[in-house]
Amino acid sequence: MGPLVLLITAILATLVLYFWARKAQLEKQLLEEREENERIMNIAEDLKARLGAASKRQTGRKFDALDRLCEQYYIYEGTDNLQPRILKEVKSIVDGLRADENVRRQLEQALNESSDGVITKLKADFPSMKQEDFMLFLFTASGFSTTTISTLLEKDKPYVYNRLYRLKERLKQSGSAHKTLYLTCLDR
Repeated sequence: MGPLVLLITAILATLVLYFWARKAQLEKQLLEEREENERIMNIAEDLKARLGAASKRQTGRKFDALDRLCEQYYIYEGTDNLQPRILKEVKSIVDGLRADENVRRQLEQALNESSDGVITKLKADFPSMKQEDFMLFLFTASGFSTTTISTLLEKDKPYVYNRLYRLKERLKQSGSAHKTLYLTCLDR
């Protein structure tokens, strides 16, 4: 009976060692998965914070024009100057968006920050793009309506729709590695 007990003890010891090693391996694997999940969550939180900051900056810029109009309304409410002042302010805002390089740079910067450097990439991929097409891309990707774009470009809506269609087709047909980014920005 001595050798049989020894054999059973050896088998049991082997099984215990096997299950202990398997348990240790599973615990190690679980720990690695937790660390990976934590790393992914940290990346997600960082991305969320960055997007939130970009969104706050963008939201602040969106309401600048509204603030200016409300200020004029508040100052001239109940006077004969209200309508001319509001129209003058609207014209100033539209002219600023049309021609002011600083406003254009701010729009470009906001898009670059919120859309993976899309403007920088667009300029690099299409250095000979017509200024009007670039402005159409900039205004569309910034979220302006067709009516607003039509006003800013001083073109009628059918022209804007046609030009935007041709721009999208040009981007689709391009060999650019960033064409999906460009098209995504135009479909917002």
